[in-house]
Amino acid sequence: MVLAVEIIVCCLIFGIYRVIRIKRDPAYKISNMPEKLQKKVMHMRGYRNRNIRIMTDWEKFVKKLPTLIFWTIALVILTSIAGAKSFSTGFVFALLIWMAVLLFLELVVYCGWYAHTPKVWIKGTEDMAKKTYTNYAHYIGLIPQRALMGIVVAIIVGLVIDMIPRLDNNNYSPKYTEIEDTLKAACDNYRIPGMAVEVVDAEGVLFSGTYGDCKSLDTPFITGSLSKSFTAACIMKLYEEGHLNIDSPVNPYLDAAEVFKNPKDATRITIRQLLNHTSGLGVYQHVGNAKIVGKNGEYTYANVNYDILGLIVEKVSGVSYSDYLTETFFTPLGMTHSSASYAKAKKDGLITGHNNYFGFSVESDVKYPLSDSWSTVPAGYIASSANDMGKYLQMYLRGGYGILSDKSLSTMFRVTVPMDESGETGYGMGWVRSDKYVETVYNHTGLTENYIADMYLLPESGVGVVFLANTNDYMVTNNLMNKVTSKVVMTLMGYATDELDPKDYVDAHLFYDLVFAAFILVALMEIIKSHKWRTDNSGNLIANIFLHLFLPVGIVIAPIVGGIPYWVIKDYVPDLFIVSCLSVVLLAIGGILKLKNRRNS
Repeated sequence: MVLAVEIIVCCLIFGIYRVIRIKRDPAYKISNMPEKLQKKVMHMRGYRNRNIRIMTDWEKFVKKLPTLIFWTIALVILTSIAGAKSFSTGFVFALLIWMAVLLFLELVVYCGWYAHTPKVWIKGTEDMAKKTYTNYAHYIGLIPQRALMGIVVAIIVGLVIDMIPRLDNNNYSPKYTEIEDTLKAACDNYRIPGMAVEVVDAEGVLFSGTYGDCKSLDTPFITGSLSKSFTAACIMKLYEEGHLNIDSPVNPYLDAAEVFKNPKDATRITIRQLLNHTSGLGVYQHVGNAKIVGKNGEYTYANVNYDILGLIVEKVSGVSYSDYLTETFFTPLGMTHSSASYAKAKKDGLITGHNNYFGFSVESDVKYPLSDSWSTVPAGYIASSANDMGKYLQMYLRGGYGILSDKSLSTMFRVTVPMDESGETGYGMGWVRSDKYVETVYNHTGLTENYIADMYLLPESGVGVVFLANTNDYMVTNNLMNKVTSKVVMTLMGYATDELDPKDYVDAHLFYDLVFAAFILVALMEIIKSHKWRTDNSGNLIANIFLHLFLPVGIVIAPIVGGIPYWVIKDYVPDLFIVSCLSVVLLAIGGILKLKNRRNS
């Protein structure tokens, strides 16, 4: 009801304003009139001193910019009053108001009133009435362009509405009821196919739950980089037993020529540096092409560090990484549904992973790594269940459970390197120390092509929690899960937290899908308009050079400039990869067609 009233009031206000302006000055908005009329007025006595000239599209945009800013601010206020509280509602409400006013002005004010009111026409141009003032096609033809501008404004309004702080602060009691409600809502609202969560203390399980496709706490998931903590624990166990020195170079513990591009790098990197990600190795390197490219001793997260540590475990222990991990940790802890092999994970009932395409989850099998993959099993592909991970966290809460010593635990957790300039986070050995909570928290996140995971240890509260999910939605769900896990952790510490917005998933994907659609639409429109292309306008030529040369080339080289291999985008953000490739191809086709049409003409 409020929105309807706003639409009516806006239409009346803008309609009356336009009528008054046109009556006072018939040349008002002459830049939007047909080109023939503009040319005639330019040479008429009485208008020469007004600097009337035919403006380019860019000049028209600059002239309208203050009005667009005013419209945006006004629409934020109006949509807020109408009850918009998320991106989707802000976008829809703003676009409805914009389109209503646009259609009212073009169809009612201009086609219905102005076209039939000779008294407000520019004197001396009445002979052009049929080609200008009563040319309905001209007024209606302006609607698509202005509607597209309205979509851009509505997107901005939606984003602003979504960023307005929400003041609600609900706290459920008891805390596990709140956690259960949070997880159920997250699974439903954020389209998580399957999830398993467990909270433990040193004595037992405090809370557990399975959601969506996951029906058992014994169902294995790929844990991603949670695997790094296992590898670090293996290294510390071998260190305790005197089989290696974590402060010595790695060259005695592996075949440097098979691992490093320059074998001398094996003498410059210590095991501790691999554990802390301070080796200087590159983010997207793998075993076989590893080399120092960064500052040795400075933190740079790279899977290859733990790929190499897995090889050291095998070389020093004399058995496979899988066997050592099973004998040293899985069996003593009773982790019967955990494994470092794909065959065992499948046998244990590994849950099917999912990729996300434009907001829709699609089943996909895990791409289990080879020995020279970017991320190998020790760095990111251990499979485990919520029950087993609970037992693993209990090992730390029990002071090592006789498997690791207090000294090793202290080294793993407390001897950290800064991860950023703030100093709030530090990387230990397979664990991240965070001081951004009300107490010191240790955690690690995990991500593969179609699984995400997270685990936390809260030493002061004496609890640990693990989250496992069978999806990877890099741009949306992964970020939303960070909010979910943070909310749960704060609840476990006994602090009230903000309520999560159930519309976040739809809002975010709607935004990205609109951006993707805009790219494809622009490329398609250029193909459709290719037969009308002219080169006699320098602005037109420059715009087309940008669209068909610089933009597609920019899309192609952007990952290279950013140091991100194409396969990373393809595997982890497949919808972005599809849109990028399609945009480049369509823009190239449009450019070729325009050049061809130019030659033919």
